[in-house]
Formats: sequence, C-alpha cells, structure tokens
Amino acid sequence: MALIEELLVPRVAGGSDGEVPAIQKVLDHSSPTDLLRSMLHYKNAKIPAKVNGHYSSLSKNDPYYAPIGNQLAFTPRKIRVVTVGAGFSGLLMAHKFQHRFPEMDAIVDHTIFEKRAEVGGTWVANTYPGVQCDVPSHIYAFPFDPNPEWTRFYSSGAEIKQYIVRTTEKWNLDRDIHFNTKVVRSSWDEERGQWKVTVNDGGRSWDEWADVLINGQGVLEQVYPLSITYQWPDIKGLQDFKGQRVHSANWDHDYDYSNKRIAVIGNGSSGVQIVPQMAKLPGTTVTNLVRGPSWIFYRVPPSQHLGRSGKSGNNPNYTEEERKGFREEPEKMKEHRKAMIARTNKAFRMFIKDSNENKEAMKIAEQQMRERLNHEPRLCDILIPKWSLGCRRITPGEGYLEAFSLPNCDITNSGIKHIDENAIHTADGKVHEIDVLVCATGFDVSFRPSYPTVGRNGIDLREAWTQKPESYFSVGAKDMPNYFTVLGPNALAGHGSLLEGMNWNGDYFVKWIRKMAEEGIKSFVPNTAVVDQHVRYSDEIHKSLVWTSPCKSWYKQGTTDGRVAALFAGSGMLYRRIITGDLRVEDFDIEYRSANRFEFMGNGFTEFEFNPNSDLAWYIEK
Repeated sequence: MALIEELLVPRVAGGSDGEVPAIQKVLDHSSPTDLLRSMLHYKNAKIPAKVNGHYSSLSKNDPYYAPIGNQLAFTPRKIRVVTVGAGFSGLLMAHKFQHRFPEMDAIVDHTIFEKRAEVGGTWVANTYPGVQCDVPSHIYAFPFDPNPEWTRFYSSGAEIKQYIVRTTEKWNLDRDIHFNTKVVRSSWDEERGQWKVTVNDGGRSWDEWADVLINGQGVLEQVYPLSITYQWPDIKGLQDFKGQRVHSANWDHDYDYSNKRIAVIGNGSSGVQIVPQMAKLPGTTVTNLVRGPSWIFYRVPPSQHLGRSGKSGNNPNYTEEERKGFREEPEKMKEHRKAMIARTNKAFRMFIKDSNENKEAMKIAEQQMRERLNHEPRLCDILIPKWSLGCRRITPGEGYLEAFSLPNCDITNSGIKHIDENAIHTADGKVHEIDVLVCATGFDVSFRPSYPTVGRNGIDLREAWTQKPESYFSVGAKDMPNYFTVLGPNALAGHGSLLEGMNWNGDYFVKWIRKMAEEGIKSFVPNTAVVDQHVRYSDEIHKSLVWTSPCKSWYKQGTTDGRVAALFAGSGMLYRRIITGDLRVEDFDIEYRSANRFEFMGNGFTEFEFNPNSDLAWYIEK
C-alpha cells in the first residue's frame, strides 16, 4: 500500500510571498482510509458503549453529530465557478486557476461566459479614432506576462487588444470561455447554496449552476438595459437629429467623417481623444461642447519616466534598442515597470485635500495647460478648472489642448438647450449647424450588473446599487453569498496600476474558493453591519481627499456633492495590505454543508504526512 511519489505543487499562503506544500491526491490502488484502517485495526474494531465520554447510542441525536469521514483532513470538493466577461478580469481568473495556482485546476470547474465573439472587454467595445490608454503601457499589462514590445509610452486600443489576444493564445486562457453567450439573469438558491445563472447564446437559453459567481464585467460594462452598452446624453431633441449620430462606444467605421461639420459632446477620457483626431481630417470643422473644465495634465511627464529630455514629446516611441533590452533582459523591464509604479504610489499624497503636494501639483498643472493652450485667455478660462486637481480623473489628453489652436477647432461651455434636425442650440443663443454629432458621454457608472442579480431576501443587486452602490472592499456585496465582483464600488481605480489591483482581487477570490472547497463551506457573505461600518469609515477618509471636492465626476455617480462611490478610501499600499493579507473571516456570515463545521478534519490525518518525501519536522526552528 505504498504511496505513489508525486511532486509537491506550490501553494501560496497569504499572497505570493510564502509557500507551503499543497495537499497530495495520488495513492496506488487504495484509499487513505483503507491504509489507516489497516494500521489502526479500525475496520473490525468493536465500538465501546462509551467513547471519549460520549455514549454512541446518543450521538445521532446530537445536533452537532457528524460521522467520521473516509477522507483525509482538508480534502477539497469540486467547486463550480462561473465568471462573467472575458476582458482583463476574466482572463486573469483563467490564469489563476490554470497556471498561477495549478492545484486549483483540479478543484475548480471554471466557465467564462463572454457576450462578444472575442476576448478584450472594453478594448473590443471602444474603437473610436484616437482611442488609447491614459495609463503608461508598461504598467497596464498582465502581471504574469508583461509586454516588452510596447511601441509607445501610451498604447493605442488596437495594440492593447493585440496584446490581450496574443497573451490569451500563449497561455490557453480561452480554454473555458463560451463566446457569444450572454448572462441574462442570476439568482441565489438558498437550499442548494448555488447561483442559478441563466445564459443565452442568441438561439437558446439554459440554466447553469455555480457555487461561486464572479462578475468580471467592469464598471464601464455594467449597464442597463441589456441592449445598451453606453449612455446617450439626456438632451431634448437628440432623437430628432437627421445627420450622422454616433457614440464613442459604438463607432461607425464605415462613415466618412472628412469634409463634415462635427460636434463632439463631452471632454472626458473619450472626448479628449476624439476631438484632435476629428480636427486632423481634411475639410472638417470641429466644435467641442463641454459642461465644464477638466485637468489635462501629465502628472509625471513621459520624459521623466524614460530619462529623456522634455523635447521627446508627450507620447514618445520606445526605441528598438529599448525594446530589445526589455526582451533580452527581463530584469531591465521589471525595473522600468517598478520605477513607474513607485512614482505613481508616491504621488498618491497629491490627492490629500488642501495639502502642499496638491497645491504644488495644481500650480504645475495650470502652468502646463496654459502653455499647451498658448496662453489664450478664453481657452484657459473654459478649460482650466478652479477645483482641486484630481477631483475628476486626470488625463494626459495627447493633442487635445493643442487642437484648439487649429483654425478648424473650437470649444464652448454654453449649455445645450436642444437639438433639432441639423443643429445644436446653446444657451448663449448660438446655433451650431452640424453634419455629425459625436456623443462621448460615457457609460452608466452605477456599478450595476447588466442583468438581474437576485441574492438573499429577494435583493436584486442591479436595483440595490442604483442609488447606493456599497461594497466590501470592492469585491463583495451585502446579501450576495458566494459572489465576487472585480472593480466593484470603492475600487482601487483612482491611482496606481489598475491591473495590479485586479490581480490582487483574483488572488483574494482564490483564497476564499480554496477555503470553501477544503472546509465544507456552503456559503459566505459579507455581514451587513460590517459593510455599513466599512462604508461609513471610508466616507470619513474621503472627506480628507480631493475626490470629495465640488466637481461633477463619475467618481460620485455624475454628481457634484454626492458620496464617492467609485474609489477606495486610501492608498494602493493600504488596499494591498488589506486584500492580500489573511482573510478577514470575522467580517463574513458563513454557513457550512455539515451540522458540524469541523467535519473538514476528516479521519484525523493529512495527506502530507503520508508522502514519503515530506519533511515531518519542517516546523523546527533551531
């Protein structure tokens, strides 16, 4: 009855730093219980009338009675996991289960449902002219496979999408993806302790069951109703316009925008990228209609990150020599990435309201914007904010400010009164006749799932988060057992590397799923009072940060003075310590599959101690 030798699989404990041996599963021709019975003569032993102080005849009447199992301690059960979305979030989870924690591949039955025909998430949806990431390329990458081939400091949407596809193929991350399959409803079944997930592939609908449901759609994908994936502005007469009307999230590439009179509504991340591209086209006249100013600013100029002169441009190319160095010396690329992230983390102090750091950064930002606007008084008055730097998302806006120096590009902050068949009428009495209306007006940012998500007590998260999007550290929600969300409310989305935050979320999910599998957990859900306390204290911290300054921002659900629902109340370093440390199980309501939560102890032995290669004295310190 010798055990078959098998290499130990590393198992991460408490993040990526410590490793202990994982449970081994392979035995030859006999179960662990058979081995133990032969050793202990247990199989044919007579059970005495009184065992360990308890009469056996009364055991089954004990509410905590659980018969000894045949399995070893911590033997995991199979966990069915459904992830919604195959953008960065879904692909990170695929890598976690298949590669990062290889032992999880045997524990988890994973399915990703993707409504589109390809991977990429937001980089499939957004293809408008000039689309690019406003985060430096080298820190906007899969943590497990950074890209040495980025061509520019800020990457285009097309290059990011190519990178996602290439990485997916390299790691076989599409193994568990069902494409063209939309989740249309999910509901919690209390008796089964599972989510019933209803999906539709365009021709049929069916139900899937999941022990754990992961919403990986992202904040800018979670919209309602289902047929809409972006937000049209609420403007009188919008539907009456007879010209070309297009939204930044659904760009019409077949239309010829040359030689047209073009209006672009909005100066958020999309609008500031579209305006200069439209102005470059032959024969166009472009008018940008905005409600207010926005900080267009390079917090750390690319030249500083790259060690070049300031004349290298606002979005410089990586040279072939630099890319070759990154390819051949991964440590060089790692140091480059670390230096960027270190500067970004240090710069968080800039977000402290009324701090010297924020005031100094505002002076630098204002000076930079004035220079880019050629100190033109009217443009400076319209575009340079009076509110704190960082209250709204800061964007570098390559070419945006410079576009208003062109003779064919102008801006107005006069409010839109209404739209008719061929013109926009503004509050200053002007009529802007146009051929093309571009709405760069963003997405629904309420964090709601795009489908009914009905948890305990009939609570639909889609409705609950309409007015009050409140989460447990952005990863969990009240009344939603066995439910995770990536970049939920109060996420690490205001500074630092978004991908690293998503990566930490994935590691957190794996910890809970492993615990659930090994310890017989039926359900776990953040305690309601705990979530309320977390939200209240976070709100107090937010009072000290610029995000609560009086500006209209999607951080505050499009309001000027609402609560900050989008961002974590603190630094990235704090978030990482909380989310990658030991699970705060005291914050959760946990139910078990057995009447006795200690049934995971099995027959009293661990498999580790029966592996002939195991060091059974590994804990001796000296």
